[in-house]
Amino acid sequence: MNNQKQQKPTLSGQRFKTRKRDEKERFDPTQFQDCIIQGLTETGTDLEAVAKFLDASGAKLDYRRYAETLFDILVAGGMLAPGGTLADDMMRTDVCVFAAQEDLETMQAFAQVFNKLIRRYKYLEKGFEDEVKKQYSPLLAAFTTQGQSELTLLLKIQEYCYDNIHFMKAFQKIVVLFYKAEVLSEEPILKWYKDAHVAKGKSVFLEQMKKFVEWLKNAEEESESEAEEGD
Repeated sequence: MNNQKQQKPTLSGQRFKTRKRDEKERFDPTQFQDCIIQGLTETGTDLEAVAKFLDASGAKLDYRRYAETLFDILVAGGMLAPGGTLADDMMRTDVCVFAAQEDLETMQAFAQVFNKLIRRYKYLEKGFEDEVKKQYSPLLAAFTTQGQSELTLLLKIQEYCYDNIHFMKAFQKIVVLFYKAEVLSEEPILKWYKDAHVAKGKSVFLEQMKKFVEWLKNAEEESESEAEEGD
């Protein structure tokens, strides 16, 4: 009779499999970007086709993990390098907000792409908010060097927040963020508030902006007074 105790099985093999699985699931935004850009290249500028592609791709690609990369592509055309510029060595696409025609109809169509995507994958709402906060300020600044272009950006923000009910309450926060980042300046904001806004969401957005506009006016008056005293 064998009195030796039977050795217990070890889990070393299982640990090895776990390590292999983790290796396969490593964070790889470049590969994700390549898949998205390749799909956008095939859809072209047909934004309805773009929306359908993004909807279908969410079942195959990890939108939750790569939300930042996804919004980088859809807004700027590719992954952003530190500082908010497009990386030279990365793939790019012209199917994005910043390469689109600067007219209201096109911006509304892009807004619908975002709306459909966030409605389909609700967890992307937080990812989009994080992108807005981080933000595209250096890139946006290149498109808003004059008052008129700043006003156009304000109207685009108003249209987007109106079309996407989830962002109705975020309009003032986005404008203040862009102001602090020196993407938007006082004069276009005051002009938008006075008479350059559009009707969509007018009462809601004007109410949101009331205190900030009052602060801007007071700051402007103080600056003028200081300038006069200096003379």
